Amino acid sequence: MAMNGTEKGASLVEVILVVAVAMALAAVVVPKLLDSRIAANEAAAVANVNVITTAQESYRSAYPKLGYADSLVRLATICDQAKCEASAEHACLIDCTLPRARTTTKDGYYYGLSADGEGATLPHKTYVAAATTPTRRKTGDHNFCAVEDGKIRYEAVTTSKLPDSITRPACSALPVLP
Repeated sequence: MAMNGTEKGASLVEVILVVAVAMALAAVVVPKLLDSRIAANEAAAVANVNVITTAQESYRSAYPKLGYADSLVRLATICDQAKCEASAEHACLIDCTLPRARTTTKDGYYYGLSADGEGATLPHKTYVAAATTPTRRKTGDHNFCAVEDGKIRYEAVTTSKLPDSITRPACSALPVLP
């Protein structure tokens, strides 16, 4: 078909200009979206560590001969159970998905809980709960932890680590979240 001069369309310059503007907008918007996701993941991690510390106090009160729970499984519900019946093995105090977050992330974080040291006698008198991000600047910028004083502490992520690598003394030495 022959062009007769009345055809309308975008020139190459106009197309390049539109693409350049779209790229400039994307360069501004995408980092903001990533920062929002990181902030949401970190807020969820802080909330989950807080839930764990509150559950630890409830567990210690309910099972004084055991003291603090030594794993997230002991604090959790059983996922496929319609009605949770609390016991020392499953106290029904936290969501059943948190214990799974030792190996699979929940809201961008891994979670862990340990009580006293290995071979410690009962009742457990100390614990450390931790949330660690697997990928800095993608899922989070900080790791979080708490010990039996219930104060949430944080550290900037330098390298990826598992929550079990944060010990009670290491957590206690970190700054408290404002």
